[in-house]
Amino acid sequence: MRSDQEALCDRLHIAWLRRLTVGWHHYNEEYLDGVLRLPIIALSDAGAEWGCWDLRTRQIRISARHIEHDPWLIVMETLRHEMAHQYVDEHMHVLGERPHGSAFQEACRRLRCEKGKPGAVPPEDERVLRVLKKILFLASSPNEHEAESAVKKAQCLLLQYNLDMVELDQSRSFAHRCIGPIKSRRASFELWLGMILQEFFFVEVLWAKTYDASIDKAGSILQIYGTPTNLEMANYVYDYLCHLVQRLWRQYRAEQQLQGDRERQRYCAGVLEGFYHKLVEQRDNRQQENALVWRGDVRLSEYYRHINPKVVTTYGRGVRKNSAYNDGLSAGRQVELRRPLAADAGSFGGLLEAK
Repeated sequence: MRSDQEALCDRLHIAWLRRLTVGWHHYNEEYLDGVLRLPIIALSDAGAEWGCWDLRTRQIRISARHIEHDPWLIVMETLRHEMAHQYVDEHMHVLGERPHGSAFQEACRRLRCEKGKPGAVPPEDERVLRVLKKILFLASSPNEHEAESAVKKAQCLLLQYNLDMVELDQSRSFAHRCIGPIKSRRASFELWLGMILQEFFFVEVLWAKTYDASIDKAGSILQIYGTPTNLEMANYVYDYLCHLVQRLWRQYRAEQQLQGDRERQRYCAGVLEGFYHKLVEQRDNRQQENALVWRGDVRLSEYYRHINPKVVTTYGRGVRKNSAYNDGLSAGRQVELRRPLAADAGSFGGLLEAK
């Protein structure tokens, strides 16, 4: 007799196959104009191999372990990778080419799938990170003016690094990653957080539709696009600010002797909006002082639009402004870039702190 756990596993596997089939149809229509015929889509027990395309049996097999342990949007990358192999065999009819040859590269371009392992910080950028960490260490100074000077220097270094890449048209690669949890609904403060990353940390952001395979539930997740170095920076800022707003909310709730979390969203939205406006003021001041103006990276925008050719912008209603929101706005204007935390050589360390 089958156990409840086995029955649940079977139901999840059926749900995963349904989602994989929907994904296959979407990419076939979205990127390939519907030229492919639906293959057999199956799950495999493979561990190291995430997916495979078998021309003889016309099967795309995706590892169940891959689905269990990796984000769904990464699983969709694997699906598109195997669809690229199918496209080469059944539409381009290329014979005798090595598995990842020029025909496969073209199929990957059409299907918007990565051709290599993304996300590693290039060796030449590790020096920038080391220098930035040394500068930020000075922000631990008890002298407020020394700390502020170190922070401004670090911000200018990061800005200059990106300006040099764009203006000198330096060779650079782009990647994307998912950060944060999958949710069915987004709080207003999370939307402000995405805006902060896009406006000030040299990445493009997208609230992407995704799927939580562990509970068979759809939702959305934040995707960021940029160079590996800027992705590293933005990822840290996201994690820090998420923890910061929750800590500030707990302090505020205790000070105001509030019961429950009814005002949490308004307060946290106020904190991040206040921080956003402070960053705008700092950017305007730096531009006046140094004439350093960031006008964006056209190549990053092209990469983002290539991956997301039909992206749609939507607007939320925000939150009703009240005393909790205004108090959060004031607190957000007190957030400072501060002393780095202990971190390995591949990380920026701690960058933000509330006064």
